Amino acid sequence: RPLLPPPQEDPSGTFVQLRVSLVQTACRKRSPRPHNCKTVENRRKPTCLACYKFDGGDVPKVLDKYQNCGPGHHLAVK
Repeated sequence: RPLLPPPQEDPSGTFVQLRVSLVQTACRKRSPRPHNCKTVENRRKPTCLACYKFDGGDVPKVLDKYQNCGPGHHLAVK
């Protein structure tokens, strides 16, 4: 499991950065995702980077976000 940096807080809000490794699977895209879906070996393994900024309220709201996950077809979060 990757270690996640703690959220950074300042007067304008809380910043969170996530990095998720993606892998291609042998499951069909439109079928329900079974838990035993096997990964396809020797394929690209892109990394998804996401950054979020939340306000300081009791129920935090997303003020801004950035997501770069590369091509999305045939990829599943692992």
